[in-house]
Amino acid sequence: MSGDFERELTKRVWSDDGFAAQVESDPVAALGSMGVEVPAGVKVKIVVQRRDRVYFTIPPARTPNAPPPTAPLNQMDLWSSQGLFIWLVPVAAKFKLLALRNAARTGGDQP
Repeated sequence: MSGDFERELTKRVWSDDGFAAQVESDPVAALGSMGVEVPAGVKVKIVVQRRDRVYFTIPPARTPNAPPPTAPLNQMDLWSSQGLFIWLVPVAAKFKLLALRNAARTGGDQP
């Protein structure tokens, strides 16, 4: 892997139709085939954008059956990778995402 996880993932989706289908149906296995181990407790959803669709990602405001939050909502971070790849990640999972990205850059070896 070149060290640019997002670029490698995008390139593979664009060039391999079977892999493109797998990233949406079984993203953990798809990432595993690239040598990336998803940290325990992390659920991954990869969305391959379609030219004829608009996507909305609504951050969770509360847990099910909980009262509405009283504090301002600031639960998501938006990260961009060279204008090509966007990460939307709950703040609580930020360090797990960093571990996943680091594993991709180091070939799966954790520091």
